[in-house]
Amino acid sequence: MPSLPTLSLRTAIPTSCRRAFQWDATAASLGGLFSGAVFPFLGVIARQQMHASGFLLALLSASGSVGNLFNPLVAHHIRARPKLPYVVWPIALARAVFFLMPLAVSAAVFIALASATNFISALSSPAYSAVIRDAYPARRRGWLMGRVRVAAVVAAMVGAPVGGLLLAHHSFRLVFPLLTILGIGAILAFSRIGVTAAPEEGSLPEVRLRDTFAVVRNDRTFKLYCTCFYLYGFGNLITGPIVPIVQVDQLHITTQWVGYLATAGAAASILGYLYWGRVVDRYGPFRLMFMVICVVTLSPVTYFTAHSVPVLLIASCAQGFGFAGGDLGYVNAAMRFGKRESAAAYAGMFAFLQACRGIPAPFVGDLLRHVVGERGVFLVGLGFWLAALVLLHTSGALKLKMEPE
Repeated sequence: MPSLPTLSLRTAIPTSCRRAFQWDATAASLGGLFSGAVFPFLGVIARQQMHASGFLLALLSASGSVGNLFNPLVAHHIRARPKLPYVVWPIALARAVFFLMPLAVSAAVFIALASATNFISALSSPAYSAVIRDAYPARRRGWLMGRVRVAAVVAAMVGAPVGGLLLAHHSFRLVFPLLTILGIGAILAFSRIGVTAAPEEGSLPEVRLRDTFAVVRNDRTFKLYCTCFYLYGFGNLITGPIVPIVQVDQLHITTQWVGYLATAGAAASILGYLYWGRVVDRYGPFRLMFMVICVVTLSPVTYFTAHSVPVLLIASCAQGFGFAGGDLGYVNAAMRFGKRESAAAYAGMFAFLQACRGIPAPFVGDLLRHVVGERGVFLVGLGFWLAALVLLHTSGALKLKMEPE
């Protein structure tokens, strides 16, 4: 592969987007502290302390996808409106749900609150894509987004061990509400990004909601990307409820080790965001997806063979490095497929298709574990990933670069 050009921070950030970058990075740092100290522990706490069933863990895994199911409607609703409020308010409300954690007296209540957070925050996806599309110039977007996410990951590396230490000595009913203050502060910082992402008056033709769904039918390249991403995501999501079961029931993980694994994954994500941001700018989303899948195949192989918790560091590093590319890839894909006025529609439709895989996949995984065993589910997931690789290779997608506007 040809070497990628290096960019200095001074030359990579045009004056026109420095305010947006500064507030985006600030929000990412605060949000990373909050997310790193909270989200890695939800599945383990649900299984270890609340004795949640596999079905409830699958429900938690699917909750964000249920929110994605409504994103075409959200994208249609915000077409002629400023997009920033539709990023700020859903995320603020979603994080505020953690203030209710003292009420989590049973596994069902705990899963309901955690699921509500994932559901509500997922509604911000179309608006976020539109805001970021307007915030950063196309040929620097992947690079700048990568740097912002590095800030989030570095903060998460701090938050994860701190969260693990706090949860080892105090109840989550106290720790989570206190940490939520950081999460609320993060989205308030993002609200100052200075980009409303409102379309120009009179620039939008009349579009019906059903026309949003037509983008998949009419755009063959987008359909191909969604098919490959569906296979990749489905293979990953069926293992969602299985991971905490293997960690808790078979490997007897502690909250401190959950923090260590999250920190290792975060460290790998830093390298991932620094690398993948330039890859997507130069080679496009299809080549990026192929490379990402090749990397993350280490994760199911590790879980299938692991007999001690420290071995899971391999999986965490592979996931962190690879999923950083997946994060940048699908956000940039929506921006590249759609024009400015349709960026939210593409993002909404993409999120809807994610929901179509994300809702059934965790429950399929929970059912499969009774057939092939917990470890066997990881091999089934690996099979879906290999199918995506074959499709990417045989369809000619790897030759499509898709220049950004």
